[in-house]
Amino acid sequence: MLSPDLHEVLTVLYKAGASRVPAEELDWNKEMTPALNHALTMQYIVRRDTRHGRLFSLTEAGYAAIGQEAPAHLSISRAFRSIFRIGGGSPD
Repeated sequence: MLSPDLHEVLTVLYKAGASRVPAEELDWNKEMTPALNHALTMQYIVRRDTRHGRLFSLTEAGYAAIGQEAPAHLSISRAFRSIFRIGGGSPD
């Protein structure tokens, strides 16, 4: 069960496009900082800093946490990473 703040952080990102959303386009407020940090720590979202700014994306776990189905490309890229991972192993 997600806290209401964590659910809100993930939902805001989902509604903003869910993938590679510029930070300035997200309607997060300062009170959401603990939930945002938790989402990053739990890998519900990922943050990427580029020369054009900071981008946020939902992960498969983030989609699942809010009851949404992740796009197929996330599962496919995950499978490819597991195939080419040194030492093999499972995708998780």
